[in-house]
Amino acid sequence: MRSIRNLLLLLLMTCVSASSGAAALHPGGDSVISGVGVVAPDGSICQGMAVVVSAEGRIVAVIPADQTDPAMVQMTAPEGSVITPGLHDLLGSLGATGELTAGTVLIDSELRAAAAFDPTDPRLEDAARHGILHTTIAARPTGLLNGTTATFLCKSGGRGEQLAEGMPYYALAETALDSSREPTSRAAMVAMWKDWLANSDKSEQIPGILYCPDAIDLRQSLEVGWSELPVMVHSGDARSPVDRLAGREAMLIVGPFPEGGDSAPVRTAVWAAQVGVELAFSGGLPAAPADHLRTSAAIAVAAGLDADAARRALFSNPARACGATEIGVIEPGARADLVLFSADPLDPAATVIQVWRGGERMRVAAPGVVSDLEVPE
Repeated sequence: MRSIRNLLLLLLMTCVSASSGAAALHPGGDSVISGVGVVAPDGSICQGMAVVVSAEGRIVAVIPADQTDPAMVQMTAPEGSVITPGLHDLLGSLGATGELTAGTVLIDSELRAAAAFDPTDPRLEDAARHGILHTTIAARPTGLLNGTTATFLCKSGGRGEQLAEGMPYYALAETALDSSREPTSRAAMVAMWKDWLANSDKSEQIPGILYCPDAIDLRQSLEVGWSELPVMVHSGDARSPVDRLAGREAMLIVGPFPEGGDSAPVRTAVWAAQVGVELAFSGGLPAAPADHLRTSAAIAVAAGLDADAARRALFSNPARACGATEIGVIEPGARADLVLFSADPLDPAATVIQVWRGGERMRVAAPGVVSDLEVPE
């Protein structure tokens, strides 16, 4: 029933494009990737579909494959393959120059992670060959407000293509404590947070991304008085009060989950999802291997995470977390940043067949493969 419902959803989303017939699907610039499973915005996979891409690198429509004009087909996908939005590395330093640091300023609203982006970084191309097409970088969370994040296309050479305005990057964690300035204690840090939320101009309190990795960080974050919860970066353990996020439209950035690593953060993520919290996976690039995003997703699914929720955590939710409205989904008007996998990307054996950045195909010389997983018990 869910597949049928999501097929109808995709058809409704594309009805304006499809209803214009020859005007929308003319051979003068549009091209079609046909016969493929498509990851829908809710994370489900709709089979037997085709994605229509304009010459400007935008998605025009998502329609049943049998409704396409054969003359427009750029590629007929192999049987069983699945097309997805680009994978997204959240809050690593892929493409960043040196170490992004907020310095000694406790509340630094001027720091712009975008200024530290290096479009010549060759690791951007390596990530893209593994299907990672977007990178969101941020300063180290050493203050309460650590400037703003920045989201870029993973492409080396030329000028960096920024895909979203920065989000405020906050911290309520041990990393914000400093013996050379306030706060020097956790109690003082929490008091500063409460004072800022109670007395600062409300226009400054933009819900952004909050670094609160430990159980005590999350607990205190929920007690300081947010009018609207930020996206929370949280690893956690068995003591994490994620049940208190139920019904609050919360999102957690979790991972990466290393093979054979501590099982507690995995269980915390699965528990959070079971009470209705949306997840987004962090890959930890470039320090971590390029397959860490898919590895984290596969480990979480093996531990009990719903597969649709895992795909949302790989694609649509990272885009939401960083405020990028034109990536992370395959729907009309979105950028055609696409990755064709040989199978469901949650399958460790799936390989990258083809990659498109803004509708432009790139050569994939060495497809990324996730190795057999050692799942935490």
